Amino acid sequence: LAAFSTYTSEHDVSVGTVTTAVKRLPGVTNVEASDFTKEVKIEFDPATVDEAKIRSALASVGYPAA
Repeated sequence: LAAFSTYTSEHDVSVGTVTTAVKRLPGVTNVEASDFTKEVKIEFDPATVDEAKIRSALASVGYPAA
């Protein structure tokens, strides 16, 4: 399990957008995003996907990880 804070100074976290982007990655088993805490909790298999790919997925939809 890894937790990422997202930079969202311009707008709230779009839970659906973040969840969809990260769940598309092979090896991701669960995603919990919160617009209240600006945090995304992700369960993943590190043998399949690494944090760099997760950070890239978050950034690609406008929510770079802190």
